[in-house]
Formats: sequence, C-alpha cells, structure tokens
Amino acid sequence: MSYNYPVSNFNFTCLPGQGCWGLPEQWNAFNNSIGGRLKVTTPWAAPCYSDSSCDACKRVNSRYTDGLSRTSQYGAMEFLDWEICGQDNCLLGMKESATQLPGSCSLGRLSAYYVEAQSPDDIAKTLLFGQEHDIRISIKNTGHDYFGRSNTANSLAIWTHNMKNMEFYKAFQPKECDIRYEYVGEIGAGVQAEEAYTYFENMGMYVTVGAVGSVGIAGGFGQGGGHGPLGPTFGLMIDNAIEFDVITADGQFRTINECIEPDLFWAMRGGGGGTFAVLVNYRFQLHSAVPLNVYSFSASFPPTYGELNIRNSNLHRDILTALATDQPFFSANGIAGYNFLLPDHMVSLQIHPSKDTEAIKKITAQWHNFLSTYPGLEIRENSYHMFPNYTSWASFSQQPWIAKNGPVGVGIAEAGRFIPRKLFQSEETISTLVDAVVDAMEISYASGAGGSAQLYATGPANHPDNSKTGTNPGWRDALWHVIMGGFWTKDVSVSTRKLIQSAISSSITPLKNITPGGGCYMNEGDWTEMEWQTTFFGGNYEGLERVKRKWDPRGLFNCWKCVGWTGYDDPGYSCYGQSTRVPVATVPLKALQL
Repeated sequence: MSYNYPVSNFNFTCLPGQGCWGLPEQWNAFNNSIGGRLKVTTPWAAPCYSDSSCDACKRVNSRYTDGLSRTSQYGAMEFLDWEICGQDNCLLGMKESATQLPGSCSLGRLSAYYVEAQSPDDIAKTLLFGQEHDIRISIKNTGHDYFGRSNTANSLAIWTHNMKNMEFYKAFQPKECDIRYEYVGEIGAGVQAEEAYTYFENMGMYVTVGAVGSVGIAGGFGQGGGHGPLGPTFGLMIDNAIEFDVITADGQFRTINECIEPDLFWAMRGGGGGTFAVLVNYRFQLHSAVPLNVYSFSASFPPTYGELNIRNSNLHRDILTALATDQPFFSANGIAGYNFLLPDHMVSLQIHPSKDTEAIKKITAQWHNFLSTYPGLEIRENSYHMFPNYTSWASFSQQPWIAKNGPVGVGIAEAGRFIPRKLFQSEETISTLVDAVVDAMEISYASGAGGSAQLYATGPANHPDNSKTGTNPGWRDALWHVIMGGFWTKDVSVSTRKLIQSAISSSITPLKNITPGGGCYMNEGDWTEMEWQTTFFGGNYEGLERVKRKWDPRGLFNCWKCVGWTGYDDPGYSCYGQSTRVPVATVPLKALQL
C-alpha cells in the first residue's frame, strides 16, 4: 500500500503506507510492551452516521455540548475546529434529523492510534517508538484547546486523561532542595479542575484552577499559565508550581524543580504544554480555603431604534468607563472579575476570596451603585453571595446565563490582548481604552461574529515578579485580559466560519494599536496570529527556545505556534487554514492494521 505524500525535510513526518511507518508485527510488539494500551480511534459521533435514530447516537446528541462528556473519550475535542481536516470530519449539526446523516464519518485530524497512558513507562515507550519510526507525537488530556495543539493528523497520540492520581502533603520537600513547604498538592497528568478542587477541598485547601471544571489543569493550563478566580490573590497556576515529574524526549523519567534541571522547570512554568517534555505529575502550593464572596450582576439592554452601532452606544461606553475606573481598586483588593459585554446584555461577576464576607460590598459599592441606577437596564440578577467553598461557587457558575459564555461542542474563534495598568490611570487613558473596546465589538458585530467582549480580571497583577516563570511577562502588568470570540456549529457554512474567524482576528486590532509590543495569554489567543512569538511569549521567547533546543533537539514535541514551531510549510500542519500544504487527513481506519 502506498500514498502520494509530499516529500519533506522535516522530522517526524512518516505516514501510513510509507516504509518508515513500521510493519504490523512491529506495532503489535509495541502494543504488547505497553500492556495492550494502543487503541484505534472511533470518532465520538460515528454511531450517528450509521443510524441517527439509534440509542448510541441519541446519547451522543444529548451530551454533545457537555464538556465532561466530550473529554471522556479520545475521539472528540472540546471544539469542533480541531476534529476537521479539509473536508474530512465526523461532526453533528443542530438541525439534522435524517435516519442516516449525509456525508461520511472520517477521522479528520484525530489520530488513528492513541496510547491510553497509565504509567510513565507507557509514555516513554511511545516516545521512543515514535522516534524510531519518524512518526509525529501528539499529546492530549481533555482537548480543551483553542489552537488544536493536542492532536495532529496521522500522529501517534498519547492520551493522558486516565492518569488521575492525587496526593496531599502537609509537609513537602522538593527533591535535592533545602526549602520545605506546607500544604502541597500533587496531581497526575489527567486530572481535571473539578476533580482537583473537589479532592483538595476535603483537606480545607484550594488549588488555583480556572473557570471551567472540565479543563485538565496539569497540561496546557498548568504549563501555559493558568488563570482563574484565585489569580489576583494567589497568582497563576504556574506561580504555585513546586515540582514536576516528566518524560523527556530521550524517554527518561525525570523529577525537575528549582534545584534539578532548573532551566527545564522554568520553561515548563509558562512556556506551554506539549513543547518541552510530557508531564506526568504536577506538585504545587495549596492555599487555605476561605469563603468566595461574589457580586453577581446580569442585565438586558433596552432595545435600539434602527441599526445598532456599538461605537456610538453611550450605554456600552458608560459601562466600560465605570468598570475601567474601578478596576485598579478591585485589583489592589484581590478582586477577580469575569465581565461579559454583548450587544444586547451583560454579565458581571466580581469574586473576593476572604474570611471577611462583607468586604466585597465596600469594595464594589461604586460599581454596584452605578449598575443599580443606570437608566433602562432590565436587571435580571443584582446580588451578593457568600459561597463557603469552591464547589458551591462552581455550581453557581454553571447556571445557563453564566455558563453559556464558555460553550464547548461548537467551533470557535478567539483573539485576546493584555491591557496594562497604565491604561487605567486617568480619564484620558480610560477613554482611549473604551474607544478600543467598542471599536473591537463593532468590528465583530458588524461582520456577523456576534460582537461580544470578555473582560477578564483574573491575572497575577498582585504578583509582579516573573523571574521564576517562563510565561509572558505581560501577565504581570495586566489588569484586564480582553478576549474577542465568535462561535459556529456544523450547520454554518464553511464560508461563514471563515468570515467569523476573519472578523475576530480583525476585531483585536484596535486593542493591539493601544498596546504596541504587547501580547495575550497563549492559551486564549488567535491561532492565526502572525506575530505569535512576541504576542504569546513576550521577551521570554528566546530563552524558551534555547531550553527547547537543549532538551528536544530534533523537535519531537511540536505543536502549532508553540516554542520551536516548525512553520506553515511543515506537512504535519496541513489541516490548518494557514498551512501552505494541501490538507492530508488521518488515513481511514480500514487502511490501518494492528
């Protein structure tokens, strides 16, 4: 069997049917060496392409937009973009009811083979097999990724999702270090946020998770930064990292920290997952649990007469001005904020972790008074809440009017920008910031991409020292991380999907213009970003690249616009719209044999 693939000088480009791929007996020997944990991928929606009325299809349909359900099998990603390669996919639409769906179900960019890793040995042997046969490696836990970095067509995938070990240490000393810590947590590579905060809450402790319970916190989240409602108080997830167990490209198990291989530890504290080594265990500082005190507000806007232009909307400008004016005070007092501003409504959540359950009312008094008295708002929620633990807060945040701002099981386009402290310092700078945000919203809205802006105040502004982490230094000075986003479903045409992506990419331009040389969170940016090194990594890129060359000289760990990325010509990225290559989807299952 042979395929006409383009010849390449890149590493790890072997494809099924080529001599380098290996004989069936070699694959069988590899499978036996890892206890039979080499699996053949079935796309999650596959039953619906045989009979959409069958029970299996109904189960998939009922859970298609549920994050935890999507993460529980290898054959689905959290976002539909990363299941597609050219015309190849196995997606469900929102309007299909035929007994058999039109088209065919194919793997798209999902790996045909994946290793359901349960031990460091499984990972090490997979890395060595991939290198022996020049096969690209991909690494996935949950697939909650906006860049598609956790899968690659025709790769050999490592699925870490079932590595769920967790430990609590009242006292902990990192290997070969003199320093000692109290209250340290350990999680395996597959642990998700909901599992972690539930487990450690039983010990009276908090872990610095994000807003979405299905996210795997040891992978891209915990290696790329990791922001959330505890960020202003305790810093990013990487600020709390103490020690990692990893498998490096040479197949060796290593424990790394500030005393052992400190360069690799620094790089993996913010330089991104899937880039330097495969993480096995993550150890981090825990924090004593305190109540989470929340000011929650939601309102619809009065109807507009004629066509809405957000640039000219006094309502949007007034809300943004009031919030930006209060933001430095919120930040100084450890308030985290999730603010969603849309053409016709808004949601604002201000979160204060504190034993002083009344302090939030004083800190947010001006913002509360502004919102409560602004003419014309149809207020749906305007309340203060005290949540005794993280679980109760997380349950509250899953209410539809909040959760719908972070959907999964859809296609997504995002672009983000850090907004530095200096733009919140005067009426003049705030006016400049407000102009940029409404411009961004109008570009998105007028282009059919929705017009929403997410204003996150969940970063480490009270933790200005970036010397111990490889993350983008822009995090340390940012009071907002603004995200522009748009969504689509399978029912939306390919041309409209491209229009949405283009609109979101364009919408961030006004915010770039007021933050020259700035950046954004590497996990919530625009995958089409051209100035990706500066935007995602800031001044740390060159240092991260030196670590990459040292520990992974052949580029075994390779992902889209990660440190050491091999570029648009690499055939491994043919499924991306910016690739110079014709899309080469994963070879169908019938072409593979175990």
